Amino acid sequence: MNIRELIETLSQFDPETRVVVAGYENGFNDITQIQPCEIRLNVHQDWFYGSHGKADDAQVQQLLPDAPVVAAVVLTGENQNSEGLTSSDLMGAWGRRATDKEA
Repeated sequence: MNIRELIETLSQFDPETRVVVAGYENGFNDITQIQPCEIRLNVHQDWFYGSHGKADDAQVQQLLPDAPVVAAVVLTGENQNSEGLTSSDLMGAWGRRATDKEA
């Protein structure tokens, strides 16, 4: 994905929508998915978790019911050289692939 494609895709969302990424480990990937979701803010403190959690995570809802929930867009990248699990396998299908065209 290049800047033009990223701008084109993100321009479909409210310009005030928070943009988040999943992070862990090392290296870089091309963006392969742009997914709308709702997140619960500031729910994790461990370094290996992102700061925010999925709004519908039952455990987070139970432990932190008053944590603010906001709309967000998740930018996800996958290692296109990998033959193992993808981020979609791990995160679930929150939306469409960035390269999918609307019907």
